[in-house]
Amino acid sequence: MIGGLSKIAGLTLSVGPPASVWPLSLGAYYAFLPEAMAQGAAPTLGQHAFVLSMTLCELGLPLMVVAGLGGRISAALLIVQVWMASLVTGQLMAAGNLFDASPFDAGPDRVVLWTLVLLPVAVEGAGPISIDGVLARLRHRRGPVW
Repeated sequence: MIGGLSKIAGLTLSVGPPASVWPLSLGAYYAFLPEAMAQGAAPTLGQHAFVLSMTLCELGLPLMVVAGLGGRISAALLIVQVWMASLVTGQLMAAGNLFDASPFDAGPDRVVLWTLVLLPVAVEGAGPISIDGVLARLRHRRGPVW
């Protein structure tokens, strides 16, 4: 959540100045498009859309997983977002071994950790006290809609 808030321009947590008319800071572009920003090229429309969608996923999906609103879909999309961000930034391929003692190459460790944490929610659902669980119980009590 804090990672997503740090990418929105104008907030106290934002990293860098606003980037054009989009509500994103330069930190968002450096986080998701490091090679393009290192070259000094202006981001294309597709890159703008990619950074905006990744930032919105980083903001909204964790809240949905914690609340249990669309838990399976939200957890699966969050797993995809973590893998996409790691592949695009090169953290997954350029890093060292999995679970080694080095604190400088935590990219693959972070991806595997979040995948293992979110996989049970994606497979089993958010549980009985989630919003999905409450809605399912209400729907079950009323019977079929038709």
